[in-house]
Amino acid sequence: MHVRVVVGFVFMLASALFFAVSGPVAKALYEIGWTPGSVVLTRLSGAALIMLIPTLIALRGRWGEVRRSWRSVAAYGVVSMAGVQAFFFLAVEHLSVAIAVLLEVMGAPLIVVLWLWARTRQRPGAVTGIGVVISLIGVLLVLDFQNSSLSWFGVFMAVGAAACFAFYFLTASQQAIAIPPIAFTGLGMTAGALAVLVINLSHVMPAQFANASVDFASTRMSWFVPAVLLVVFTVGAYVCGFIGLRYLGATVGSFVNLIEVPASAVAAFILLGELLTRQQFLGGGVILVGIALVKWGDLLAQRRQEPPTRVPLHEDDADTTLVTGSGSTGSMSTADNTQVNAGKTVPPRSAST
Repeated sequence: MHVRVVVGFVFMLASALFFAVSGPVAKALYEIGWTPGSVVLTRLSGAALIMLIPTLIALRGRWGEVRRSWRSVAAYGVVSMAGVQAFFFLAVEHLSVAIAVLLEVMGAPLIVVLWLWARTRQRPGAVTGIGVVISLIGVLLVLDFQNSSLSWFGVFMAVGAAACFAFYFLTASQQAIAIPPIAFTGLGMTAGALAVLVINLSHVMPAQFANASVDFASTRMSWFVPAVLLVVFTVGAYVCGFIGLRYLGATVGSFVNLIEVPASAVAAFILLGELLTRQQFLGGGVILVGIALVKWGDLLAQRRQEPPTRVPLHEDDADTTLVTGSGSTGSMSTADNTQVNAGKTVPPRSAST
């Protein structure tokens, strides 16, 4: 159990870092004339090509599962990949990047928690709720809201990105999906790339490319380098995220992803020379505290839901059991009306004398 948690955290942190670095890389391409449509199309189509061979290998003998789950694959690609990026970059055109990131990254975990609450009818525990609040406070500390103007269209687009991002966490964490994570991600990228291509051709988010040199990591280089990095980071973000969510679940995984906010600030400092403030460092630490509390609350909830363990009191008498486990420690259970007294098996008294 503990190993699974550690592995899940490692993959989710790697996913958040890949997502975080993708932003500054895309910004470098924007400066030479690329548009959101060209960035999203490059990310998904290039990633789909990289994942083609691993996907075909992983699907050997499993194409029947793809036919049975094609709706999930299509929805994952269109909503979780094309939808997240299209809505987010449309929001950035009308909002400051800080506000757009806030509404997406902070909104997705809240949508996940509320959705699971409505679906399971189980209210989140107190520890989980405290962790949620602390994590959101950390995000607020990292982001700067001064001198930011709001556009209702941009807000709507950012909320749409948050909803699509929540769908990503909920879908990737499903254990019922029999398709291997590598193959599911590759198929989703293909579906997402086709969806983005349709969006480009409809001129909702047109694609415009440029082949000029870019300033990247304090170095003048060809546009090809950040474009390749953008594709590689996209593959890493989605593959690591899909695997990590299988171990952590949607609730915890979505809050671990909040580390993307301070990580993107660090990446922007290294690659673009944007400075970090003390408040941003403090916010990153607060987010980590909130993530720890959310995971603690999740573990407490799992312990409360564990069924009692029936332990035989005697090797020769498997019918006489002691029920243990959370919520029933020390309670006795008698099979076939057998009573247990001081470690001895006593026949039940007859109801009539």
